Amino acid sequence: MNSKTQTLQTVPANAGRFRRILFRLLGPAVSKTVVCRLLRRKIYMGAAELPAGRTRCSEFLFILPADRIEMIFQLENLFAILGRYKSSNLTFLCPTAHTSFVSALKNVRVVKFNPDDFELYSTEFMRVTAELAPKSFDICVVLEKKHSLAHLYIAGMSRSHLRVGWGCDKSAPFLNIRFVPEAQNGVTLWERNLEAAKILDADADTTVRWGVQKSTAEEVAELLKEHKLKKDPALICVDAASLESGCGKEWCAELLRSVKGAIPGNIYVFGGLEGENIAVKDAPFPVLPPMTIPKAAALMACTDIVITGVGALLGLAQISAAKIVPVLTKEQAALYCRKSGKIAPVIFAEKPAADDIRAVQKNSKALMTASA
Repeated sequence: MNSKTQTLQTVPANAGRFRRILFRLLGPAVSKTVVCRLLRRKIYMGAAELPAGRTRCSEFLFILPADRIEMIFQLENLFAILGRYKSSNLTFLCPTAHTSFVSALKNVRVVKFNPDDFELYSTEFMRVTAELAPKSFDICVVLEKKHSLAHLYIAGMSRSHLRVGWGCDKSAPFLNIRFVPEAQNGVTLWERNLEAAKILDADADTTVRWGVQKSTAEEVAELLKEHKLKKDPALICVDAASLESGCGKEWCAELLRSVKGAIPGNIYVFGGLEGENIAVKDAPFPVLPPMTIPKAAALMACTDIVITGVGALLGLAQISAAKIVPVLTKEQAALYCRKSGKIAPVIFAEKPAADDIRAVQKNSKALMTASA
């Protein structure tokens, strides 16, 4: 059965308004106590039952993060879990902007919501709870690290015996397996996110991958053709938006000027993801238009070198196994970059300088000749 995006039922616009006002007046601590009492017949209060100790895990509920970069860096974790439980029924509570991440999967149910309107007893919240209330789940995985009481309410009402997510003791009893969300020295974001998969007895080396549809790949191929961009001798992407954000506009402009002719290949400027307002002026290379996540993934799959900073493309390029020259601080590199022969970071301290531009050229040439 192919995936279906559910249309949520409409409820009166003023429904729950009094409750929202009441909970705001009560404050977070008292509100949590009240919600716990409201859900006392649904929240499983026994010991957490790990998958190895259960005879059946057929119904999964995933609560996906609203932040796009966080969503991308959660994909390996999600792939690992999906690979372990291929025959299970999957329900995704998914921000509307992220439906492309999961809507192409088979045997899934996608319940969309608008994160900006998702608060306890808002109209959006009541729509979601009405959609999910009739169903019971075996396992609930909260991938939203910045979860609100509304997210925790959903986890509690899921009736799951195992509710996994990031948080502290304040997340109890809604989550009965909790991970510390803070960064850890020497542990990348990829590795930290995989803690959920490990708890669920899922192997990160799974064959499940986020595939790109043939039609999407063909659209990207046509786009490259329109801009006269060829893979011979190499196709090189400069993610100007993330570089401007992390390194400054002047440094990024100088980088664009300096790489022309210095790195052998066909260079293009990534125009950003759909919904982003990015303006790249006087670029010496073709600037591609903003595109959807699936198109960006297809683009990364046929790009040889990606010069980028902290952003969505840094995650997508690693998933696509592209060769990457990220320009980052030491702390950012330790957090966002896997240890791989396909990644050659350029590290700067306070702000990048001319030497770092030369390092980008050097690292790009080295990766192009490397066999990794």
